[in-house]
Amino acid sequence: MAQKSKPIQFYDEEKLKKINPETLKLWKKYQMDMELRELSPRTISGYYNDLCHWWIYIYDNQGNAPITELTEDDVTEFLYFCKTQGNNSRRMKRRMSSIAAFYKYLRKKKIISENPMEFIDRPKKDTDVVVQTFLTFEQVESMRDKLSELVNEAQTITEKHSALMLRLYTFFSLSTMARVTAVSNTRWDQIDFDGRVVNDVIEKEGYIVTLYFSNEVSGYLRELREFRTENKLDDDGFVFVATYNGKTGAISTGSLNEWCKKIGSMIDVPTLHPHDFRHSGSQLMKLSGASIEEISELLNHSGLDVTKKHYLRQDKQKLQASRDKYGV
Repeated sequence: MAQKSKPIQFYDEEKLKKINPETLKLWKKYQMDMELRELSPRTISGYYNDLCHWWIYIYDNQGNAPITELTEDDVTEFLYFCKTQGNNSRRMKRRMSSIAAFYKYLRKKKIISENPMEFIDRPKKDTDVVVQTFLTFEQVESMRDKLSELVNEAQTITEKHSALMLRLYTFFSLSTMARVTAVSNTRWDQIDFDGRVVNDVIEKEGYIVTLYFSNEVSGYLRELREFRTENKLDDDGFVFVATYNGKTGAISTGSLNEWCKKIGSMIDVPTLHPHDFRHSGSQLMKLSGASIEEISELLNHSGLDVTKKHYLRQDKQKLQASRDKYGV
C-alpha cells in the first residue's frame, strides 16, 4: 500500500488576502469558466486548494509576482520544495495538473503565450502498483448476474438505490469506455435516449466529450430514473450521486473507485479499478470485430498510437492460429 503523502502546512488566510491582485483576478475568471463548464464544486474546490498553496509559496519566496510573470524555473522551484517536504508522486502529479490546467486556460484566452508546465516532466514513478485488467466476456456475464441479483435482493429503498447505481455504473463505464471523471460528471439533461448518447460531458482538465451507450445501459438508466421519481429521491441533476454533509450531489471519483473495488470483489478481481472498464470495453470491442479507428474514436483519443499501445492487447490465440497457418 502506498504511503500517505505528508501534508504541507501552507494555508494562511491572512496571506491569501495579500496575494497579487492580478493573480486573484485571473483566478476569478478561471473559476467562472469552470462553473460555466459545470465542473463540480468539489473539483473546483480541489483546484483552488492546490493553487492557494502555490500562491502562498510565491508570496513567501518569489516576491508575490503575478503568475503570468513566472518562468519554468519559478514553478519548478515550488514543485521541488513540495517534493522535499514529503509530497509523494501522486500528490505531486495532482499539484502539477492543477497548475497546468490554470495555465492552459490562460493560454487559451491568449493571456500568456506559453504554458511553463509544458516544459516540466511529470513524475514517472507511481505511488501504487496498478494492475491493468482486461475483463473477459465470461467475467462481464458474471458481473451482470451478481449485480442483478444484488438489485433483486435489496430490502430497502436505500439498498435498492445503491444497487441500481452500482449496476448502472458498471455497465455504463464498460459500454461508454468513459474516464472516471466523465462518469462522475454525467447529468440527466445531457442524455439523448433516442440516440443513446451523452452529450457535452466534462472529463479531465475540462475536455468536452460525447459518450455512446448500449441498449442494455439505456434500460438501466431508465430504471434508475423511474426509481428516483417514484421514491422522490433528489439527485441534483446527476446520474451518479452521493451525500456529503447532508447534501446530495455528483459522486466523487474516489467513491467510484471504492465502488469498483466492491464490484471486483464479486468476481474475484480485487485489483479492479475504474480505468479497467475503459481497457476492457475497448478490448472486447476489438475481439468482437470493431476497427481500431472506431475504438479510438469512442475512447476520445487524439490519435491511434495511444489506443494501440495502452488499450488493446494482442489476441494470442489468433496470433497462434495465424502462425500455424503459414507453417513456420
